[in-house]
Amino acid sequence: MRAFLLAGLISILPSVVQAEDKALPLRERINCFPAKDIAKFVSKFQGLSAEKRDTVDMIFAASFKVTDGGPLPERIFIRDNGVENNLTLTLDGNVPDFDKVGSVSKKAELCSEDSSRIGTPRSEGINFSIMSDVHFLDNTGYHDIASLEEGLKDGKSHYKKMLPGPMSILVPRLTYVMIEYDAEKTPPQYRAVKGKDVVEGLTHIMFCETAMIKVEDIEALGADGLKVMGGPYNLTPVPGPKTLAKFVECSKDEEGENKEE
Repeated sequence: MRAFLLAGLISILPSVVQAEDKALPLRERINCFPAKDIAKFVSKFQGLSAEKRDTVDMIFAASFKVTDGGPLPERIFIRDNGVENNLTLTLDGNVPDFDKVGSVSKKAELCSEDSSRIGTPRSEGINFSIMSDVHFLDNTGYHDIASLEEGLKDGKSHYKKMLPGPMSILVPRLTYVMIEYDAEKTPPQYRAVKGKDVVEGLTHIMFCETAMIKVEDIEALGADGLKVMGGPYNLTPVPGPKTLAKFVECSKDEEGENKEE
């Protein structure tokens, strides 16, 4: 599961593009649209205090997907009061430094330069999406109890930023950590540990083909940390499966086992 709770796929950018399609349906060499709404969203999390972002943080992943067999845009950049600031565009279509948009002015625009699609409909040929998720910053394989507990607490602060004003009270308590491997279908590999010793008995549940471990279970075993193996991964703070199912629907090819909390 690549996006939890209220994070998910941000639809701000596609909606802006669709609105502009009605007025200006064909692409030019350089195409721009307002970055105000996206910048406001990203800056919400950058405005959290440092102590709320030292264990977990909201991570944004922006990417382009080509659907017409053509090349990626020649460049992606932010135009802010006449100044252009290029963003990184990797060969696989990712924009790893997209969070720069969180510090632009209200007049800023997000632009692409793409000479290969001049005169084509703006809604065809290439798609741009933004994913966001709260991750533990440490993904080196070991997480002590203190950092896990802090991540659960601070993670809730990040998710509360997703909702306006009084609605933030709807964000549930986070009690589990979810192991999201870079390589999908990777079987969960982990251990509860005390010092250098393995503590037997730690189990997980599956949600949307992703393993979830209750932090209280690690503590109940007398362990002082969680060791994650199996390859590159991200650890995400989440509520229990019963609550999570209210916000997340597994895809048809994901068989989740959503046990009672």
